Amino acid sequence: MITKKNIDQLLEDFLKEERNTEPNPFLSTRIMAAIEKKKDEQLMQVSPVWKTAVVAVSLFVAVFSGIAAGNLYQSNTNATDVVLINDGSMENLGLYNQIGNE
Repeated sequence: MITKKNIDQLLEDFLKEERNTEPNPFLSTRIMAAIEKKKDEQLMQVSPVWKTAVVAVSLFVAVFSGIAAGNLYQSNTNATDVVLINDGSMENLGLYNQIGNE
């Protein structure tokens, strides 16, 4: 069974071994070169013509889909909207006729 002393001793031995390892001076150079290489690969420029084309196409698609969605609505009422009301009974237009005839 591993006791606390054994674990502490194993940990101390591991730390001493890690402290005594010689650092590789070229490791940091290789790591930085790999980072720069990835950064250069990620910076791919897109032509302004393509950006403009994508914006124009997306605007066209948005307008077209809006028009198509608006045409989906169909009214179920077939009755015509005709209102026959006697305006003379609703409004006192006779007053204006009396003034004009005086």
